[in-house]
This record gives sequence, structure tokens and C-alpha cells, in this order.
Amino acid sequence: MNAAQGQRIPYAVFENIQFPILDITHPLFNASIDEQAYHLNCLKSAQSIESLKKMPSFIRNIFVKMSNVDNSYLSGMRTLLYKLGPNLSQGIKLGFRDKWAVKQTSFMGLRIRLRDLCRHQSKILVPLLKQFPDRNLCFFNIAGGAATDSINTLILIQESNPELLKGRKIEIRILDIDTYGPNFAKQCIEVLKQPGERFHGLGITLITIHYDWSEPGALQKECLKRSGWIQICSSEGGLFEYGSDSDIVENLNHFFINSPADARVTGSLIFDRAHVNSGYLGFTEFIGVQIRYLGLEGLQQILTQTSWVLEESHDIDTIYTLFSLKKV
Repeated sequence: MNAAQGQRIPYAVFENIQFPILDITHPLFNASIDEQAYHLNCLKSAQSIESLKKMPSFIRNIFVKMSNVDNSYLSGMRTLLYKLGPNLSQGIKLGFRDKWAVKQTSFMGLRIRLRDLCRHQSKILVPLLKQFPDRNLCFFNIAGGAATDSINTLILIQESNPELLKGRKIEIRILDIDTYGPNFAKQCIEVLKQPGERFHGLGITLITIHYDWSEPGALQKECLKRSGWIQICSSEGGLFEYGSDSDIVENLNHFFINSPADARVTGSLIFDRAHVNSGYLGFTEFIGVQIRYLGLEGLQQILTQTSWVLEESHDIDTIYTLFSLKKV
């Protein structure tokens, strides 16, 4: 791909709207991240939420509506919009609430989280792909929505080591109760496989599976279908941020049973209540997001009920922790 092509923004269709395909290597994506500004925003957020609580109730209700929370969580496509940021989303016809929200510095954390998780997943997979050129690759993405982490991990590998993806089957299996995000993800893959696009000539398939993480038996069966493949199971902004302890334990144990010895689990979680940014805590409670403040210690407690061990972790300011798990 030449420099001019690298500046292009490919599009896929979502509900008759041309929607940009999120590429974390695109200059407009990188320009939407200012880590110093994000850090300062985190520092100021505690003061901001206290001011918000003092506002008249009718103003607070307007603010809650502007926050675009759907059933106590951000939907997959709305999360995708905020990950695109103000630059890549410029061509989309948005309502007032989304125009306002996509410009907010607080949502920059979603872009940093995505970027860093994709980098970490690429770092895990590249050595395995080099070591096992004959093994196929399968992503299991729990509550994956538009699968931006799986797709962009492949983009990073394609940029740095394109030969590692050639000649092998690659699958992204999205396990989600949502249909909008996975359907858009499937269109993204089809566009990216067209001549002149990033994945042209690669054997990439995206499969959507209706999945409720409180009934994880299907995950074990899916792993068995791809026995012998390189397997990575991820959940960015999903299972570890919203699921109960028992849900997390059961999903980890079901993935463990039929996955290979070098399988990995990656994901994101929120700091525990004692250490999370107080403004973030106040904001999520204010707008009614039913999020888990699990923290790394909470995750490690959960791992005692599984055969997984913590391989690596990485904090993003005082809100998110990214991590990977491996088998003993």
C-alpha cells in the first residue's frame, strides 16, 4: 500500500450510512489522541462531576440524555463512533448529542484503550505466527461489537509482518447478543478484502455467533471446532467491565478446556473503587452505567478459580487496565 493509499479512509455501510472503517494507523486517528490532554482531563474530572451534581435537576437530566447510555451501557456502534473520534467521524451525519459527545476529551480513553490493546495482541501473536507458519489463526471476541480490536490487530500485523498472514486461514468469531456491531464488522472485512485494500488476498472470515456470556457452553464448542489453531480470546470493554465474577470464571474455564496450550486471553477492566479516577466513578454512577470496578486485584482473585495466570498488565491513566492471561 503506497503513501496515498495510506491516507484513504475506506467505508462500509451501516443503516444506509457510509461509516468509516476504523484504522488505528490512520493519521486522523492518531491526531485524535493527545495523552497529555487526556491526563489533564482525568485530573479535572473529579471537580467537574461535583459541579454537575450541584446543577438543577432539569439540566442534569439533559446531560444524562446527551451521554447516550443505552440500557446502562454504551452500545457497540456508539462505542465505535467515539473510538473514531472527531476527525474520522466528520463525514457522518450525526445528531446533536453524538456531535457533542464525539468531541469530548473523556472519550479519548476509548481510543487509547483500543490502540494499546491492539498493540499488545500483535506483540503476542507475531512470535506465534512466526513459530508456527502452518497453523491457522482464530480470534474469539466476547461482546465484540464491531470487533475493532481484532480487525486492527490484523492491520498492525499486516503492516509490520505481512508475510505472517499470507497462506493461512484467519477467522474472527464475534460472540455477542448485539447484531448491529457484528453485521457492520462483517461488511468491514468484505471491504478490506477488495482489490487495493489492506486484506486483499488474505483468507480472513468473520463469523457472528449469538452469545450470552451467562451461558458460556458455546465458547467451549467453538474452541473445539478450531482445535490446533492459534487462538486468542478477547473482550475489550465487555466481559471484564460488565460481567459478574461467576460469568468471568465460567467463560475463562470454558475457553481453557478446548483451547491449545499457547492460547491467550486479553481484555480491559476498570480500576477498583479505591483507586479509580474519582471523576470517572462519579460520572458513570451519575449517568447510570452499571460498570464493574474490578481492578487488577479483583481479577487475580477470580483467576484463583481458574487455571489461567496473569501474563502482563498495563494501566491507562487511572481508569483502565489492559491485561493478558496465559496457561500455566
